[in-house]
Amino acid sequence: MTMTPKTKIIATAMVVAIVVFTAVGALMIFNKSPDLLNSEFRVIITDSMDGEPTGYEVSTIPVNSLIAIHKMDGGSADTVKIGDVIGFHSDVVNGNVYHRVISLHFDDPEPWVETKGDNPKYHSTDHVALKDINGKVAGVIPELGNIPNFVKQNFLLVIALLAAFAIAGEIYRYIKTGKELKE
Repeated sequence: MTMTPKTKIIATAMVVAIVVFTAVGALMIFNKSPDLLNSEFRVIITDSMDGEPTGYEVSTIPVNSLIAIHKMDGGSADTVKIGDVIGFHSDVVNGNVYHRVISLHFDDPEPWVETKGDNPKYHSTDHVALKDINGKVAGVIPELGNIPNFVKQNFLLVIALLAAFAIAGEIYRYIKTGKELKE
């Protein structure tokens, strides 16, 4: 049995996709993210940004969305505007929070922005100094965060499946090579 070129391409693409998602999941286990051109990827784990669609460039962000973040080392009046979804470290959650900018306060001695999640069931706002902004959400892919979450929760299973695929491929190659030698 020989593989057609189309089958080889599909098989290769599947293996590459599995390896990439496994690598991303492995990085997320340790709260790391691949750094690509000053951007990183994170999975949204709460519903604080899951509200009604907005007219902003980045609309609502459902739970388990994969977000692309343009990393920033502080913000400025040129880089932050009302409607942006920014990232900042929160001691309350001991991690990053991604909320929408709802007001700007650039005239204060230490400029800051006010942020709030899109979900109407949460009423609290955060006052974030511009210097504390560490990123701005550049893109959202809903539900794609389920893949890294699955890898994170089932890491050993994913590694075992990858090993099984590799072993099966080697067995197939061994059998195929053995048949060609006999002919």
